[in-house]
Amino acid sequence: MKEEMKGIYVLWITIFVTMLGIGLISPLLAIFAKSYGLSNFQIGLIFGSFALVRTIFQLPAGTLSDSYGKKVFLVGGTLLYGVTTLFYGFASGFASILIVRTFTGVFSAFVNPVAGSYIAQTSPKSKLGEYMGLFNSAISLGFGVGPLLGGLLADMYGFMVPFYVGGLLGIIASIIAYFKLEDTPKTQEKQKLSWKNLFSLEFLKMRNFSAAFIINIALTISRGAILAYLAIYAYDYGVSAFKIGVMLAAMNLVLAVTQKMFGRIFDEKGNRIILHGIIIGNLGMFILAMSTSFTTMFISLIISSIGASMSTPGINSIAIRDIPDKRQGEAMGLYTASINVGIFFGAVLLGYISDIVGISNMYKIGAVFSFLISYIAYIAIKK
Repeated sequence: MKEEMKGIYVLWITIFVTMLGIGLISPLLAIFAKSYGLSNFQIGLIFGSFALVRTIFQLPAGTLSDSYGKKVFLVGGTLLYGVTTLFYGFASGFASILIVRTFTGVFSAFVNPVAGSYIAQTSPKSKLGEYMGLFNSAISLGFGVGPLLGGLLADMYGFMVPFYVGGLLGIIASIIAYFKLEDTPKTQEKQKLSWKNLFSLEFLKMRNFSAAFIINIALTISRGAILAYLAIYAYDYGVSAFKIGVMLAAMNLVLAVTQKMFGRIFDEKGNRIILHGIIIGNLGMFILAMSTSFTTMFISLIISSIGASMSTPGINSIAIRDIPDKRQGEAMGLYTASINVGIFFGAVLLGYISDIVGISNMYKIGAVFSFLISYIAYIAIKK
């Protein structure tokens, strides 16, 4: 057990450093793109391209990691993500930003689903919700501290510095994984490589997996819209780049601090906490739509984050708990694709809607849609 916990904590540090680098860029990318005169829809395509290619490449990455081990994907993914992030320094318009964003999405696809299956494979089944919460806290903490640090670096040393630091952090994460992370056992028999098993959708036939998959899509549609357009929305009301970083940092720090606790509550009390989280999370987004100051935006994002923290560990556990150990990488690759599908539609489709009705009304539409779809899928979960 001590060796398993050592691996989990090394993985936690690796994912935290990676997400810290990604978070450094998050409050700046939309403003960076807007400075070249891009529309909300074009900005949505830039954000959505990241999610779309992650969806495509996460499926084979998860499957192959079951046969060839998790470590090679974690080391290679973080290294190549870090290197490609440095190329933002050469981007100067829609096409070049889109290309760099797409390649960073490809290489980041080798990280989170493989890390999630590492946790699932090494954690005791009775504490899967708790350890999934711990894993998610690394993502949230890194993505929480990152925007705050990114805003400070941009103010102190120039707008492009966070992009360079973010790339270097990806490279550092790969070094940590290479020297400190123990690999997981590989399956005894290598799967025959084919399009069918690399891009298998068979887990969607499982009722609980498909219900969790749909809930995750619905919830990340609203989250994708928040992440893609919060900087522009807040900036229009006179909120500074640093304060935007503060809001994103607070939002993700709440997720980081509370997810392990809510995961433990799910393990002990069951599914109802997921429904409570769905309601509270979408309420927060609806309040954001009516916010016109830093204070009200800040409060709405905290509410939304608490809701997400309540629902996410339970949803993740429901999706993965009935999957055989030797196929959890494959299943996690498919399941994590739900996040990217949601972010893609949140960024692109809701971005298109925001060009028509405005960002505020788009947030309202997104919150209502997310709640309705999530609730219908929640009802389908087997108790």
